[in-house]
Amino acid sequence: MPCMKLAAFPALAKLPKRKRLQLAEELWFSAVDDSSPVSTRHRSVLDERWHAYQKGQAKRITLAELERRLSRK
Repeated sequence: MPCMKLAAFPALAKLPKRKRLQLAEELWFSAVDDSSPVSTRHRSVLDERWHAYQKGQAKRITLAELERRLSRK
């Protein structure tokens, strides 16, 4: 399969960043599911972050802050 570039889809390239991110998320979730394999290293990192979150050691941000940070990029 040839590499697909955004330039090949001019209508998509013209969408605002937020809409492109929403589309990327939808495409991502259409391609993966809970049965997708996770490497041992990635599982370890996820477990570490989850435990830090549960202990209150992880830095948390609000959804509004996340959206603000994403809109700057």
